[in-house]
Amino acid sequence: MDKKKQRGQQRKLKRMFGYIDDFTPFADIKCSYEHFHVPSSQFIDSRQTSGKIKTAFCRKWIEAAEKFISQKPVDLQFCKVVAVIDTAGYWNSQIIIFYNEDYYNSFWQRTGPEQFWIPIEKSKSFCKIRNITTTLPEIGYVEKIAEDNNIIQSELWFYGDVEI
Repeated sequence: MDKKKQRGQQRKLKRMFGYIDDFTPFADIKCSYEHFHVPSSQFIDSRQTSGKIKTAFCRKWIEAAEKFISQKPVDLQFCKVVAVIDTAGYWNSQIIIFYNEDYYNSFWQRTGPEQFWIPIEKSKSFCKIRNITTTLPEIGYVEKIAEDNNIIQSELWFYGDVEI
């Protein structure tokens, strides 16, 4: 990443929050899932972006998942909402709405040779570290991806309709 000063962090964050507020969930219920990506440039991942800005983003991301959960249509046969925060690259975070139970169950099975998830002990909490309060269940995984004889490792934190 660049060592160049990250200018306009508050302005970029405010604009991102506006885009997050404009997300329209439950628009494509005929598919197995629907997902929302971080609606901004990668400024959130810069080393020059302050920790307060990153924490504010994480708080808003979890709040968006809480909002989606509260807006779930009651007539859907199956619907689970999960927010994912990727601590190695916040820009890779997603909010996923699952409409297919088989797909939801298979999503959690990451034990292949190229990608696997190792559960993080339940005593560790990303929300507690970042001082974020939420009523949503939290589960964390260490993700390891084997790519071109390298192992890429990150922490993934899931919030919402997760099996603890």
